[in-house]
Amino acid sequence: MLKSILVLLHIITAAAWFGLGLRLAGRARTVLDLGGEAGTALAADGQSAVRQMNIFAVLTLVFSLGAFVAGGHFVAYGPLYHTSVTLIVLFTLDQLFVIRPGWNALQAALEGGGGAESARKKIAIGTGVGHLLWLVMLVLMLWNQYFSVYL
Repeated sequence: MLKSILVLLHIITAAAWFGLGLRLAGRARTVLDLGGEAGTALAADGQSAVRQMNIFAVLTLVFSLGAFVAGGHFVAYGPLYHTSVTLIVLFTLDQLFVIRPGWNALQAALEGGGGAESARKKIAIGTGVGHLLWLVMLVLMLWNQYFSVYL
């Protein structure tokens, strides 16, 4: 029962991160296009989304590890799942050390610090890598249940 609850929470938090990240790169571009007070206001709203993405990324990792422990550790899961666990750590690091600092740099650039285009690119690359990792993890975690039948 505990494992099922943790898996459900893991899925919900991962989906929330995915959804929030879909428009982040576009929002960063719009912040630069608008500039001024409108850009600053949109950047503050984007900072709220990034903060939520931080929370969801960490919770996704925590719930994943909780389900892993509740499900029987390394003995119960195969190499595909172990790879997913490794990738979810990379996913969380991407969020905390690429996307979040990128958005902070974007906000600093709006206040006259310079480097706005570089920050925008960092956000776009970070969210792209995060979404790619998310997709690969999804396939790896579901492979044995749904996809291995066909190959």
